[in-house]
Amino acid sequence: MRVAFVTVGDTSRRTGGYLYNARVIVGLRDRGIEVEEIVAAGASPEEQESAATALGARLKPSAFDVIVVDALARVAVAPHLDRWRAACPVVAMVHELPSVAGGESDERVVRECEYEEPLLHADRLIAVSGHGRRLLEELGVPADRIQVVPPGFDRLDIPTAGSASGGPVRVLCIAQWIPRKGILSLVDAWTRQERPGAVLELIGETDAEPEYAARVWAAITAVFDTSIIVSGSVDDVTLAQAYAAADLFVLPSVYEGYGMVYAEALYFGLPVIACGVGPVPDLVGREAAVLVPPNDPEALSEVLDLLLEDPALRRRMSGAAQRRAEDLPRWEDTVAGFETTLRAAVRDRAHHIGPI
Repeated sequence: MRVAFVTVGDTSRRTGGYLYNARVIVGLRDRGIEVEEIVAAGASPEEQESAATALGARLKPSAFDVIVVDALARVAVAPHLDRWRAACPVVAMVHELPSVAGGESDERVVRECEYEEPLLHADRLIAVSGHGRRLLEELGVPADRIQVVPPGFDRLDIPTAGSASGGPVRVLCIAQWIPRKGILSLVDAWTRQERPGAVLELIGETDAEPEYAARVWAAITAVFDTSIIVSGSVDDVTLAQAYAAADLFVLPSVYEGYGMVYAEALYFGLPVIACGVGPVPDLVGREAAVLVPPNDPEALSEVLDLLLEDPALRRRMSGAAQRRAEDLPRWEDTVAGFETTLRAAVRDRAHHIGPI
């Protein structure tokens, strides 16, 4: 089977969607499937619009058994989807839909819907959570064309050497500095009072949205809080060490398509503080996490107080986190589910029972 995998942007970025794509592509190749990754353009709508015509000439659908389209590439692929589907099945990979992810103006949401609508006619759609499946069904996609293929959690090796005891309580957050991740709310919550004996480490891209990043930096520097450590993007070894050294994980996202870092935190046995939005409650379970309302720094600060001051509670939640991780899919399950979906799309087209 020969697969085209169409995406956009910098595929080396260490964000959830790109990490998922990379793991799947490598896993499919390890299974003997030929995958050609096609990066159509930069990620912005303007870059995609400029590259759309060239993409049509560059990708010959007759050369592939199936085409996978990342929803990130919605603008670049929109003019070509009907023609591609006439030649071979198309599978839409939907990590999340920008129109429902939040943080956009009403005008921008309308525009996103115009570009996203063609993806809904793909032969198959892959969602990363049951929440994502429900959103697609609400948009009119028949349930039998949607397959849930969640990401794994076990890509990082747990360091064999344990972290030193007796130091500060370490609170870890891993996320891009973009509005829907709630980093500004977290900094607000953290700095509402002094937190002796505790540190907050922020890992992740700090420059994805410069205006928002400037607000985060201003909030950190305004109180001259040396208990906040900004580490930025790190490699996998450093990331695994940060997970292993942490006592608590916090990420107050107002929306997530899945939330891979929550699953990784559970794998490392970390109690979780998150917002009760989208797929997050189902992912983290009831015993390993405390959920707070989105955009509520006061509530978040109170929960930080609770867990920072109660090591026995953290220990109980840590055990629950490890048990919860045992029930989550691993990356080998993700690759297997993805391959099954691709082969089903090809089989349906061969038997003329797929959507036309």
